[in-house]
Amino acid sequence: MPGTHPRSAGLAVNMSTVPEVARRGRDTTRLSLERLGKRDALCFLADDKSGRDAVRAIMARKHTTRARTLARRRETVDRAHEAAQALGWELTADERTMLEGFGPTDA
Repeated sequence: MPGTHPRSAGLAVNMSTVPEVARRGRDTTRLSLERLGKRDALCFLADDKSGRDAVRAIMARKHTTRARTLARRRETVDRAHEAAQALGWELTADERTMLEGFGPTDA
């Protein structure tokens, strides 16, 4: 992972929607791995504002695991799956592989 600490993780959402980003001629990848500050983040690009708000609501919930732990990375992946489901996405093979690599399965 590109972050400064191998266990720092979180979710992020692009404040623009797909149509807004497309008008600017930028990349419209809907799920990407980004480095935000000192943490790795799974970044969502929602199709519309209601989808963006749904992801923001999921992001705002209090974590049940301690920061900088493998459990936090797994929790982040679980939330990413939840966010994708809220957006009505069927994850592609590449996106599933990205999520599997982001959240380790060993304790």
